[in-house]
Amino acid sequence: MKSKEAKEFIDGCMDHLTMEMTDHAKWQLRAAMTRAAELAEQDTEQQMRQKAVEAFKSSCEYKDGCGGIGRDCHPVLCEDLGSFIQKLNEI
Repeated sequence: MKSKEAKEFIDGCMDHLTMEMTDHAKWQLRAAMTRAAELAEQDTEQQMRQKAVEAFKSSCEYKDGCGGIGRDCHPVLCEDLGSFIQKLNEI
C-alpha cells in the first residue's frame, strides 16, 4: 500500500474497532481493508494515466498534421505518444 494516510486509517480502525474480535477475524478485517485501499490506489493511478495520455494528445502540436508533413495523426502509431506512455509506466 502506497498511501501513508490509508495505512494510518486502517491502523486506527483496527485499534478502536476490534477489541472483541478474535485474532483471525482481526487479520481478515485488516486484509480486506488493505486490499480495498490497494484497489482504490490502482484505480486512481489508472485514471490519472488515462488523463495524462488524453492531455498529451490534446496538447500535441502536430495533431493537425503529424510532424508538419501533412499526414494524419494516428495515436497508435505516434512515436512521441509511445515514448510518453513508456515514461509513465516507468514511474
